Amino acid sequence: MLRGRSTVVSVFLCFVCLLAQKPQPPARLCTNDILRRVRGLVSKAPALEWLGCRLYTPTIDDYEQKCPSSTLKCLADEIQVLTGEWGKLDKLKRLNLHNNLRTLAWLVNQTESGCRQCELFKEENAERFLNDLCKILHYMNSKNCYTTLTTTS
Repeated sequence: MLRGRSTVVSVFLCFVCLLAQKPQPPARLCTNDILRRVRGLVSKAPALEWLGCRLYTPTIDDYEQKCPSSTLKCLADEIQVLTGEWGKLDKLKRLNLHNNLRTLAWLVNQTESGCRQCELFKEENAERFLNDLCKILHYMNSKNCYTTLTTTS
């Protein structure tokens, strides 16, 4: 156990070290890779429209207003439904896209009070759902990435 002057010096050095550490920046919510994969799904949508998939579709307004986390969770769940319905997609890619969106929702780490449940969003066809997802991902990139992909909708 330290006593006297050496204790004060040790405590002072620990305090200085703690103050000198730079805080870790929050995780960057850059989604360029996810956006590329979703655009790939958009290109497949017209050919698979005959399946008649209807998905709960949050909009960019739902994301911007106060519910980014719950919006992303809903999108993740619906992308899992969509890729399951289409069935032609590789299972690993399907799982990764769902997991990537879930991870983004977790990184946003926002409280859920006052946010709508997924089932309360308007149901849209797959192409509209994917285009709205692209808009949300592009918006996230415009806020969090150094370079972003341009939208095509």
